[in-house]
Amino acid sequence: MAEELDQAGDAGQAAARPKFDKEEMLTKCLKQFNDWDDDGRDEREMAERCRDYYDGAQLTAEEEETLKKRGQPIVISNRIKPKIDSLIGFEKKSRTDPKAFPRTPRHEGDADSATDSLRFVAEQNDFDTVRSDVAENLFIEGCGGAVVGVRKRPNGSLDVVLTQIPWDRFYRDIHSRKRDFRDASYMGVVLWMDEDDVLVEFPDAKDIVAGAYSSEQSGSDTYDDRPRIVWADRQAKRVRIMQHRWRQDGVWHTGIMCKGGWLRDPQPSPYLDEWGQPECDIVATSAFIDRENRRYGTVKQMLSPQDEINKRRSKALHRLTMRTIVADEGAVEDVARARRELAKPDGYIKVRPNARFDVVDNQAALMGEFQLLQESKAEIDASGVNPALEGDIKAPSGRAVQALQQAGLQEMAVPFDALRMWSWRVYRAAWNRIRQYWTDEKWVRVTDDEDSLRWVGLNQAVTAKDELERYAEAGQHPPAELLALAQTNPDAVVRYQNKVADLDVDILVEDGPDTVTIQGEQFQQLVELKKADPTSIPTEMIIQASSLRNKDQILEKMQQQVPPQLQQQMQQMQQQLQELQQQLQQKDQQLADRSLDAQKLQTEQFKAQTERFEAETDRARATADAVLQPMVMQ
Repeated sequence: MAEELDQAGDAGQAAARPKFDKEEMLTKCLKQFNDWDDDGRDEREMAERCRDYYDGAQLTAEEEETLKKRGQPIVISNRIKPKIDSLIGFEKKSRTDPKAFPRTPRHEGDADSATDSLRFVAEQNDFDTVRSDVAENLFIEGCGGAVVGVRKRPNGSLDVVLTQIPWDRFYRDIHSRKRDFRDASYMGVVLWMDEDDVLVEFPDAKDIVAGAYSSEQSGSDTYDDRPRIVWADRQAKRVRIMQHRWRQDGVWHTGIMCKGGWLRDPQPSPYLDEWGQPECDIVATSAFIDRENRRYGTVKQMLSPQDEINKRRSKALHRLTMRTIVADEGAVEDVARARRELAKPDGYIKVRPNARFDVVDNQAALMGEFQLLQESKAEIDASGVNPALEGDIKAPSGRAVQALQQAGLQEMAVPFDALRMWSWRVYRAAWNRIRQYWTDEKWVRVTDDEDSLRWVGLNQAVTAKDELERYAEAGQHPPAELLALAQTNPDAVVRYQNKVADLDVDILVEDGPDTVTIQGEQFQQLVELKKADPTSIPTEMIIQASSLRNKDQILEKMQQQVPPQLQQQMQQMQQQLQELQQQLQQKDQQLADRSLDAQKLQTEQFKAQTERFEAETDRARATADAVLQPMVMQ
């Protein structure tokens, strides 16, 4: 991720670097990280505990030692992992692709290009896996995120990169209250790198790396290397690096630092939002927030019932194998041997005559333990994850199954809604990167058809020659300016097709419902109706309602296989249509000719009227001259 930030900065898209004291800024940024390292310790310890419980590490070393001293068996019945796995499985079934919609009628034809670009980026980065990893962090630790950046290829082209941030490598503003961290004043990612790799990325950082080795230790071990190291390890030559983002005067800045100093100088974020302002490239979200701004996931509310299940099962098993004895002193010769024999299914114990030796019946206490164990299991089953989401239900129909699953999903609406909004923000940020960095001509692959690939050109230059061909294919007359330009310079660029920088679209993401059970039920009903009355239900309708993967191709081929009689009728109709079109053209031509003749006749009539008016004017002038001339002579 350090490499991605450097390459983005080299792309020349960042704003001018401000002038401020780098040492003062380093002190401020290190303090921000240390504040989170200290104040966020409770949140991280809870997240680590939730992760351990999911992985099955549900007893501390002290608890295990205590159980061993008691002779009590260590029993762990992990009921948390199946619950979380069911949520992750439901998330995988509800994935959908992004869809871009135009904001203005002018961009209506270009919205498909934006959709294809976003889906290409999602496929290139395997966004489904990234989303599932973030969902797992949401359900367990309560917080997850990703970096939406840019990576430069060796040929100089830029790719949009979606990189998931492990929860134990993400830090943020402890005062942030919003679920999506939009009010955070700083966020960052912790990396551990070999010294050689650091010096390759930052050749002038040798003294800075040396300063990291001599730094003091931090307050917690969440961000330590694995195996754990604090700030740096001289023998392994591993250095902890922070990719820090923070707001400075209302503008997001970024820089790469270690304890010894800046590895890359601070600068405004090279990534711009839709308004052209620097934005943070980290897109994060959280599941739940308590009153102290601590984030937590679904696992937290299962911890107490899970502890009760483990302890009660262990205690019940201990009661089953152990016996309480009330006996007179000296009732048996060897007490230890009597205990061993009592623990055996076929044990034999010799008791002195007339001595008291009673085995206490603990069935009532044992039944109480089992009842409480069942209650704790029922409680954890009701803690956030409805059994309907796990498929552990019996329902009379597919619609009833979906209704129960929807009811179970309502209890998990908060984390799933947070995940949906996070996906939308990632796609929005990815679109901002596309508009900013994909300025050259680029072709993206679209795989919406399993039989063939489709290519979409972005920022595609259209020459005068190409534009003439487009007019010819459409049967339209090109403008005179285009004809003149094509004659003088046919390779001149007249416009750009699918120019992403000018596209203005809205992006929508909707979670797909689980309609498999209902679809299967409806399909079976159609099949039964087809059997009862074969003529009432077309075969095409049966195929359309099925879950066949290539049903669109089957329907297309069925439509192509037209009966011969129908083909002949279609040919006759097409011939009649052509004749009608010819007659219509003749009528239009006749009408145009008549209109022209009428215009000519009207022109001749106007000309004759003008000539008569001129003749009458000449006669009147001559008469007036004849009358006035004698009067003038007198």
